[in-house]
Amino acid sequence: MKAIYYMLSVTWKEIQVIFRDRTWLMILFLLPLLIGGFMGAMNLVTNPATGEDEKQEGILLRVGLVNLDTGVFGTEVSKAIQDIAQFEVSAYTTTDQAEARVAQGDITSAIIIPADFSEKINSYESTAIEVMVDPAEPESASIVTGIINQVVGEVTIWGEVQYGVRSIFKQSGLLAQASPQEQRAIEAQNLGVIMTRINEMRRNPAILVVSEDLLGAKIQGGIELFIALLFAGQAVMFIFFIVAMCSTSLLSEREAGTIRRLLSAPVPRGAIIAGKTLAFMLLGCLQVVILFGAANLLLGAPLGHSPLGLAALTLAVTFTAAAMGMMVAALAKSASQAGSISLILAFVLAALGGAMVTAKEPVIRAGGFTGGIAKIIPHAYAIEGYYRVMAENESLSQILPEIGILLAFGIVFFLIAVWRFRYE
Repeated sequence: MKAIYYMLSVTWKEIQVIFRDRTWLMILFLLPLLIGGFMGAMNLVTNPATGEDEKQEGILLRVGLVNLDTGVFGTEVSKAIQDIAQFEVSAYTTTDQAEARVAQGDITSAIIIPADFSEKINSYESTAIEVMVDPAEPESASIVTGIINQVVGEVTIWGEVQYGVRSIFKQSGLLAQASPQEQRAIEAQNLGVIMTRINEMRRNPAILVVSEDLLGAKIQGGIELFIALLFAGQAVMFIFFIVAMCSTSLLSEREAGTIRRLLSAPVPRGAIIAGKTLAFMLLGCLQVVILFGAANLLLGAPLGHSPLGLAALTLAVTFTAAAMGMMVAALAKSASQAGSISLILAFVLAALGGAMVTAKEPVIRAGGFTGGIAKIIPHAYAIEGYYRVMAENESLSQILPEIGILLAFGIVFFLIAVWRFRYE
């Protein structure tokens, strides 16, 4: 019990010292809020939500459109293409103009509606819309082709229904006595009624497909996933800034003789390091609460459905960071050297571990050399754990592997610190 009392005494003393250093407090609390808030806000502006249940706009492709058809179907398809949110459409009058733009790389694809498009549909004959693509951008070309196939599918339905209406009237002979003008008017009227009904069914389908996870929660998409990854990276990067603060604090006290005075009292040596580790763990936990709370309130960052998972993971991350700080203090010769080593480690490990977000998913999921390096960095496991809880709504039990690996890192760091640190 005395060892716990001494450890808590050291912790309380360290907390008081920490909160007197306003420079470090600004770095640990204000800087991640500013960076994360700026990047998150910029992405919200460039990817605005059009409604609570509507899909976020995440793709913007420059495409060219050449409509050589003057009929109703060519006009409708042209309007539909220009209304697609993921397209930035430039209209051209000739195929050669559009082809030249694709060749120059100004647009990724050119969509060409043939001159006989409406005529072929009216006569129920095969026709095609040509998509001219830039071979240097195969992924964009694939996206454009897929979207155009959906647009053409709408026209195909219209053509099928129109052909069916005409066939029924023709085979039944109901309009045999009507003039050609009256036949077209009746066919158009029936076609309009049928298509109106079809459109109503689309707006209010009998079967609605909703993407949910196993807990019944709506799956996050687009910008929410990016913001979750962004703030997970910011939190982890600045938690590990504690390494510098922790190592310099311990060595500064040794150089000032404070630790020698502690040792003159019956304070176990391990309690000194444990007390300091606990103090910096609490500081890291406060960082996470403030950063994630602000991200959720101001930018709508998802926090998942497992507060216990977030809490357990945060304790593991902060323990690892504080223990790393103690290890650096044990290996460095002076407080200034420890500060330099710690800051270098903070930036290098943050970059290798994926804290500086440059991808759509945690870097540990990447293959090849990058993913392999990430697997030996504690930051990568911390970010993976936060992302799985926040963006993928996973529970505590599902992130136990990440927590276990982080604790293993922390225990190794802590044992090295206790073994190698010289108190005098």
